Amino acid sequence: MKRILLLVIASLMLAGCTDAASTFDASMSVTSASSVDDGEGMCGYGEDEECHSVSVTITNKGEEEVSTNMFYWDAVSSNGGVFTAPSVSGPDACAGGSTCTITLNFDVTNGETLTTLTWDDMWDEMETSIPSY
Repeated sequence: MKRILLLVIASLMLAGCTDAASTFDASMSVTSASSVDDGEGMCGYGEDEECHSVSVTITNKGEEEVSTNMFYWDAVSSNGGVFTAPSVSGPDACAGGSTCTITLNFDVTNGETLTTLTWDDMWDEMETSIPSY
């Protein structure tokens, strides 16, 4: 009986934690994408890779800022490859109530193009398609 009571109490406590209203209300869209054989900066210098640049507009209608940290971004390629941790040009975060533009530079295997972009900070996530380029 004590175990059941303990489980009920624990469930009620956790329910209170998970029902908190999220203030995350952001979206993103890719405004352009391109690739170059010889990269700029630290991108695309590998023998079997190109530098693919993706321009992203983040619209943050929420209260909390949206971080643009490189480790939150992934891109999926036409061949199903996943490319992570791009270099990021632009602000470190997009403040609540703002619209920001950043550029992500991914090292991508020669011959592939990027098709999907995701952002995931372990609490919230966004996904969008990347137009053909």
